[in-house]
Amino acid sequence: MSPRTIPYLCALAFWIGCEAKIYTFHVEESGQVLVERGTLLEDLLGDLGFDSFLDMDITATDEFVNQGVEPGDVREVFLDLFELEAISPGGADLSFLESIEIYVESPDLPSVLIASADDFPEGQSLVVFELEDADLTDYVVSQSMTFTTDITGHRPDEDTTVEARFDLAVGVTTQGACSQIRGKGDSG
Repeated sequence: MSPRTIPYLCALAFWIGCEAKIYTFHVEESGQVLVERGTLLEDLLGDLGFDSFLDMDITATDEFVNQGVEPGDVREVFLDLFELEAISPGGADLSFLESIEIYVESPDLPSVLIASADDFPEGQSLVVFELEDADLTDYVVSQSMTFTTDITGHRPDEDTTVEARFDLAVGVTTQGACSQIRGKGDSG
């Protein structure tokens, strides 16, 4: 191999590396809501009040921005974790719930089931949801992504603070990182 071809091979390898999916980072979010106590006959319907937590622009989160990638660099996004926890009062549990289905929605995209739980045992304060194998890329790179819920159950016997947590695994190309490096090199 000629010594003159080495820089070209290095440039080709760099370009290929910038186009290939080579790493995954995680976006973790959480939110809390107070579920007010109710009568025995009062049904619990809706989204538990997680409006600001469940409607977001993932591409604007610190985890996403700090990677130096653009929405076009995203190749796959999967939900790695969704869980609910009764965090107060002490000894609270989620047994007032019967079932919850979590859907993802975005403008001009269909609603898709991404997680569900239908076992909320008495005395258990934390429930980890069963996850669907749904690629959320189109939802994450759209103008906004919303989680909606379909809940059955009743209101708890006492006011209960519930925390929801999720973790998205975002698979990206190094294109954004390479572009960021190139941009820094041009300015220096």
